[in-house]
Amino acid sequence: MSYEYSENVLVQESVGHLLADELGWEVAFAYNTEKLGRDGTFGRESYREILLRRDLVAALRRLNAWITDAQIDEALRALDSRMSTASLLQVNEEKYFLIRDGIPVTVKKPNGQTETKRATVIDFQNAENNHFLAIKELKIHGDIYRRRTDIVGFVNGIPLLFVELKKNTVDVQSAYDDNYTDYQDTIPHLFYYNAFLMLSNGTEAKVGTLGSPFAFFHEWKRLEEREAGSVALETMLRGICRKESFLDLFENFILYDHAAGRTAKILARNHQYLGVNEAMKAYAQRKLNDGRLGVFWHTQGSGKSYSMLFFAKKVRHTMAGTPTFVVLTDREELNRQISDTFESCGVLGRGGKAVQFIATSGDDLMAKLRGNPSFIFTLIQKFNRPDSVPIHPDHDVIIMSDEAHRSQYGIFANNMMCLLPTAARIGFTGTPLLSGDQITARTFGGYVSVYDFKRAVEDGATVPLYYENRGEKIADLRNPEITEEILDAIERADLDVDQQERLEAEFAKEIHLLTAESRLRSIARDFARHYSDLWTSGKAMFVCLNKVTCVRMYNYVQEYWHEETEALAARIKNASQQEAQELSRRLAWMRETEMAVVISQEQNELQTFQKWGLDILIHRTKMVKRDLDKEFKDAGNPLRIVFVCAMWLTGFDVQCLSCLYLDKPLKAHTLMQTIARANRVSAGKSNGLIVDYIGIVKALRKALADYTADLGGMGGSDPTVDKAELLARIMETITKARAFLTARDFDLNALIEAVDFQKLARLQEGANAVCGSLEDKKTYTTYAAELNRLMKYTGRDEISGAVRREYDAIAAIYGELRKKRRHSNTTDLMIEINHIISEHVAIDASAMRAGEEARRFDISAIDFDLLRREFARVRTKNLLLRDLEEAIQQKLDHMMLSNPNRINYYERYQEIIMDYNTEQDWATIEKTFMELMALANGLSHEEQRYVREGFASDEELSLYDMLFRDDLKPSEIKHVKEVAATLLARVKEQIATLDHFLDKQETRAIVDNLIRDTLWTELPECYDDASIDVYRQKVYTYVCMHYKDVA
Repeated sequence: MSYEYSENVLVQESVGHLLADELGWEVAFAYNTEKLGRDGTFGRESYREILLRRDLVAALRRLNAWITDAQIDEALRALDSRMSTASLLQVNEEKYFLIRDGIPVTVKKPNGQTETKRATVIDFQNAENNHFLAIKELKIHGDIYRRRTDIVGFVNGIPLLFVELKKNTVDVQSAYDDNYTDYQDTIPHLFYYNAFLMLSNGTEAKVGTLGSPFAFFHEWKRLEEREAGSVALETMLRGICRKESFLDLFENFILYDHAAGRTAKILARNHQYLGVNEAMKAYAQRKLNDGRLGVFWHTQGSGKSYSMLFFAKKVRHTMAGTPTFVVLTDREELNRQISDTFESCGVLGRGGKAVQFIATSGDDLMAKLRGNPSFIFTLIQKFNRPDSVPIHPDHDVIIMSDEAHRSQYGIFANNMMCLLPTAARIGFTGTPLLSGDQITARTFGGYVSVYDFKRAVEDGATVPLYYENRGEKIADLRNPEITEEILDAIERADLDVDQQERLEAEFAKEIHLLTAESRLRSIARDFARHYSDLWTSGKAMFVCLNKVTCVRMYNYVQEYWHEETEALAARIKNASQQEAQELSRRLAWMRETEMAVVISQEQNELQTFQKWGLDILIHRTKMVKRDLDKEFKDAGNPLRIVFVCAMWLTGFDVQCLSCLYLDKPLKAHTLMQTIARANRVSAGKSNGLIVDYIGIVKALRKALADYTADLGGMGGSDPTVDKAELLARIMETITKARAFLTARDFDLNALIEAVDFQKLARLQEGANAVCGSLEDKKTYTTYAAELNRLMKYTGRDEISGAVRREYDAIAAIYGELRKKRRHSNTTDLMIEINHIISEHVAIDASAMRAGEEARRFDISAIDFDLLRREFARVRTKNLLLRDLEEAIQQKLDHMMLSNPNRINYYERYQEIIMDYNTEQDWATIEKTFMELMALANGLSHEEQRYVREGFASDEELSLYDMLFRDDLKPSEIKHVKEVAATLLARVKEQIATLDHFLDKQETRAIVDNLIRDTLWTELPECYDDASIDVYRQKVYTYVCMHYKDVA
C-alpha cells in the first residue's frame, strides 16, 4: 500500500489537521524529533515523564496569581505521587478530583498559622485560557517496556486524551485488544490522569473510559440531538474535542460509581450529554416557562438514572446558588435504587449516605423542605398534607421525577404543587407519553430531550430485541355443562348479592382460562426446554399473570427442569467425546441454576397460598433474607431465573438479562418498559429475546387497525380542549351528581362539612344511599367516573377550592362503593372454579409445533416512536365532552347485557379461546409485524407530516400546531397555516439582526411585540383578543427555547 493510503496519512494526519485547523489545538509530531530537557521540545527530561511540567507550571502561575514557587512544588508533588498499593483506577479517580477541583496547597497566614487553599489547574470558565496540545507519535517508557502512542492530548500539560488509530481496513476493536490493553500493562502511568480513550480506524470510532470493557465503549454520532448521526471519527472529534465541550465533559460528565464494592468509571454517552445540556438550557430559562423544564424521554436501558445524576451534578457545580433537588418516585424500591446510585457515585458529597437524604415520613419531608439540603429522596405519597402552608424558599427547588408518567396523578401530586409553587420541575421517563397523558405534559411541559428505542439500538446504547411467539393453541371446550358447574359452585358459596354479582362477572374473564393447569404445564415444559437450550445467553425473567400463578409456574418449571436435567444426563452416556464435553458443561450449568419467585407481600398470603396447596413461606424467606436483586444482577451468580408478576417490571435494570418470557397481557407504558428489561448492553450479549406465550402483538395490531382504518376517513381531530366548555361540563356533572344524591335523601354538603368520625359515618351513608338498586349504583358510578375523567384535563389552578371539595366528596363516595368487601369463601371458590375449568381445558395437540423452527422477528427494526406519533394522530370522534346521559344509558345497557342470570360461561370461554388462538397464529403475527414495518418504512422523509400538511419544515408545523383550534373551517385552516409560515420567517429574520436577544429586556420585547402584532393582524376573526394573548405567550416561549442561539 502506498504511503498516501497508510494509517499515518489517511487517519493520523486527518485527525491532526482537524484538531489544529478547526478546533484550535496545537498539534506536534514527536517521533525522532523530540528533544529532551527543560528547554527541549515539550520540557520532558526523560521519555518516562508523562506530565509536561513546563506547561503545567505555566498554567499554575497563570491561573493562580497568589501562588509561590514552594506551593507550585507542593502541587506538582501532589499530582505526581500515588500510593504503591492503589489500583490504576483508584489513582485515576484521585487525580481526576485534583484536576477538577484544584490541588490543595499550604498557605501561610500573617499570624504564622497555615491553611489549605486549592490551586486551579484548568480554567473551566474560559476554554481559551488553557493550552490544548496534541502530540503524535509520542515515546513513552515504562519500567521495562517502551511504547510509541498514536496521539496523546494534553490540557495544561496533563495527558487527558488517548487516541489509538488503526488503518481503515482494520476492525476498530483491534485497537482495544492489541494496543490499548498492552499499554495498560506496559506504560500504565500514561493513564493516571486520562479522561477519554478514543479508538478508531478513521471511519468507525469509539470512546470509553479506563477500566471499561470494549462492549461499553460507545460511538459519538451527533453534535445536535436532532441530527441523524454519523459514526465517523471526525464527528466524534468535533463533538468531544471542541475545547468548550472537552472541558464540559471532563468537569460535569464523568462519574465514579462504587456500587457493589466495585468501581466503574462512567463517561456520559452522546445522547446523555446532549440531553442533559438541553435540560440545562431549559433550567436557565425556567422563569419563562413557569418552572416547567420538560420531559426527558430516553428509552429504557439507555442510562436514565445516570442522566439524572449528570443533570443534578452540573446544576450544582456550574449554576449560582445552592439548590435543593427533590428526587421523586412512586415506589419504595425505586426510591432506594435511585438514592443508592446517587450515593455510590459520590454526588451526595464526600462520605454522604443516602439514608441522610431520604424522607422517612410526611413530617420528615416537610422538615427537610424547610431547610436547604442538597438532595431529598421521597415517594410522592409523602406529600400527604393538603393543608400545609406553601413553602417559598430563598433558594431554588428542583423536582426531578423518575418515571414521570406515574407520579403526577391524584391528591399527592396536587399537594406537592401547592406546597412548592415556585419549584422547577423536570420529568424523566423511559417510555413516551401516551396521547391522553395530559397531566404529565401540563406539570413538566413538552419533551426537552428525546432518545427513542430505534435510535438507542442504532447507537449501541441498547442491544437489538427479537420477538418469538411460543404460545400453544387451546382446544375447544366441547362441554356446555361448564356453565352449570360454575353457577352451582357460586351458589354453594353462600354469597351476598353484591359479592355474587362481582364474582360472576369475574369468572367471565380470560384469566381463569389462562391459568388452567394444562396450559400452565404446557408452557412450563416449553420454557424448561427453550431456556436450557439458550444456556450461554444470559439470565431469564418469566412474567406471570398474578402472584399465585408465579408460585404455581415455579413449581411446574422445577418439575420439568428436573426432567430435562435427567434426560441430558442420559444423553451424555451415549455421546461422542467432544459432544460429551459440551453437554457436560451444559448439565453442570443446569444443575447449579437457581430460580426464585419475586412478588410483593400482601395480608393473609399464608392462608391464601395454603388453600391453593402452595408454600409461600419458603419463597418469602428467600426474598427477605437474601439480596435477590443484587444476586440476579450479578452475571456470575447462579440465580438465573426469576418469576414475577409486577415487581421488577419497571425501574429495575439487569444488564445480563437476555430472555424475557411473557405470559401476562400488558399495555401502554408497562408493556414497553417490560420489553426493555432485555435490551441492556452487557459483555458478550448480542441481543435480547422476547418470548411471547400470551399474544402481546394484539395491542400493536389494534393501534395499527385504528390508524389504517382512518386514513381515508373523515372526522375531527382533538388536539385541544375548550377550557370554558370543559369547566361548564364539570359543573354540570357535579350538579347532576348532587341532585341524584339529594333525590335519595343524602346531602352532599353534610359530607363536605363533617369532620373526624362524623365524616366516616356520612361517607357510609352516601354509599348506602346510591345502593338502593343496581341501576342506582351504576348511574352514580357513571357520574363519578365521568367527573374523574374530566378533571384530568384541568389545570391545578383552574378549579376553585369549593368545586374541588365537591369533587373530592363525590369521588370519596365512589371509592367507598368500590371498596373491597370482606368475604370468607372467595379464595376457596376461586380454587374450585379453577379446578372446574382445568378439567375442561386441553392444549390442541394437532396445532403444536414440535420440530418446527420458531420464527423470530427483529422488533428493533421497527420505528415504534414514529408509529406512536402517527397513531396518536388518528382522527376520532371527540369523546372528551361526550353526552353524559348517553354514557349513563350505555352503562345501564351493558349492565342488562351482562346480567349474571344471562351469563353463558361456555359461550364466553369459547370466545376467549378463539381470540387467544388467533394471537398464537404465526400468520397473524407475521402479518402484524410486516404491516408495522411497511408502515414505518413508508413514512419516509418525503411523507413526513410537515410535508403532508404543506409546510417547508417541521418548525412551521410546530407553530401551526400551537395556533390550531378544533373549530376552524377549512378556509381558516389554510389561513392559519399561512400565518404560521409567515410568522416563523419574520421571527427568524428579526432575531438574526439582534445580538443574543434574550440578554436584554428591550430586544426580548421587540420579538414579543412582533409575535403579538402578527397574530393580532393576520389570524382569522374567530381568534379574539384574549385567545390571541394566550397563543402569543405559547409562541414566544417556543421561540425563546428554540432560537436563543440563532444570533
